Amino acid sequence: MNIGIDLGGSHIAIGLVNKEKILYKYEKIFTKEDKENIKQTIKKYISEGIENILKIEKLENIEMVGVSVPRKN
Repeated sequence: MNIGIDLGGSHIAIGLVNKEKILYKYEKIFTKEDKENIKQTIKKYISEGIENILKIEKLENIEMVGVSVPRKN
């Protein structure tokens, strides 16, 4: 099992995935208020997403965590 974190400019998505499919997905679109304190917002939603995943899957079964973020050109 793996955890994937997709951090975009307008949302965050966190998922529990295996080699074949997404087993659980937690997604939040940022509001204007979220963006005003973006560091705290990111911490909050990553924590919530991972807490929810750990209710489904044991930590020792997680092999990898991948993070995707936008890049500047």
